[in-house]
This record gives sequence, structure tokens and C-alpha cells, in this order.
Amino acid sequence: MIVTRLEDINRYRGLSTNLDTAFDWLLKEKWQNLEQGKHAIFGEAIYALVQSYKSKEHAACRFEAHRSFIDIQMLTSGEEIIEALPREGLEVLEPYKPDIEFYVTPKDSAACRLFMKPGLLAIFFPEDAHRPCMIAGDGPEDIGKIVIKVAV
Repeated sequence: MIVTRLEDINRYRGLSTNLDTAFDWLLKEKWQNLEQGKHAIFGEAIYALVQSYKSKEHAACRFEAHRSFIDIQMLTSGEEIIEALPREGLEVLEPYKPDIEFYVTPKDSAACRLFMKPGLLAIFFPEDAHRPCMIAGDGPEDIGKIVIKVAV
């Protein structure tokens, strides 16, 4: 897992060609003013999902992980909490289906808690289970988010 500011993502260049392509797309701000939905960046190997939703109570959010893709999650509006844990050892709640698997939230979770706001990026690799969309403040908030799916 990597958490960084948009302006600092060049530090992580060289991890993969696909990640570098995704970073280029983000830095050129091609995501500004996109409609909700799926947008190809490089075919099916790299694409952006533009989302809009209300943040949820923590109990309504589930840990998830992806086997074939890296997730780059960036809020464009609002604030939310994302928790992250190593995927290994988590109990499967919903078995893998392309490209997601859901996990039971551990009772004594020592999850890393990320307070996300616009300008921050969270990059989750296949070994990183993450639980996004959680309320960060006093109640549900309107969230704008881009999730870039990057093939490993």
C-alpha cells in the first residue's frame, strides 16, 4: 500500500509500466470533468471508474481485494476513511469473482486507517485488503472519487 499526495507520485515511478501510465494520466488531470462511469486509459489494462456516492456507516463497509489489478483511489470531493490490512489470513465473506473478493471484518482489527481527502492517493496492491467508503465526520457525506484499475 502507498499513500501519497498527487504531486508526489513521481517518487513511485518504475514499479510497473502500467502504474507509470496511470500516473501520467493523473498528472495531466485528464480526470477533471469526466462523467460517472468507466473510462479507458489504456484498453482494459488501465481504466478509470468515476464514482459519486454517499459515505457509509463503518459497519456497512466491507474489506475487499483484487487479484489482477492495483487500485489507485483518489477523492475529488468530500472526505472518507479507508481501512487497510494484509489480505493474507482474512476470512472470505464472498468468494472471488472477476476481479474482487470480499472479507469478514476482523473483530480485533489492527487496520491502518486512512483519512482521505481530495489530493491524496491510496494505492492498493493485490495483497492489500481495503475497506473504502466509510464516514469520516459526523454523518454521511457526498463523495466524488476516481478509482484507477491498473493490471498487474
